[in-house]
Amino acid sequence: MLDVGNFFLFISGFLMIYTAYQDRNVLSGYNLVGSLMLAIGISFVIVFYIQQGFWVSTFLTMPNYLYWIVVVVFLLKNKRK
Repeated sequence: MLDVGNFFLFISGFLMIYTAYQDRNVLSGYNLVGSLMLAIGISFVIVFYIQQGFWVSTFLTMPNYLYWIVVVVFLLKNKRK
């Protein structure tokens, strides 16, 4: 069941990346602290998956994780301006 749930996260990650690619202004609506906490939380989940040998789940979580890293970087970059 974990892999099934992560499959949906996998698909949603690509859909979110596509939306952000089409309209980068959508990223400015996120809260920096909340996005950072989410990215850190997903980081811990990925470490757990690796420790347990859940390689499929690790792979399926990556697009969603990368999206949140992009959001955090975008928000940090815009905060400096």
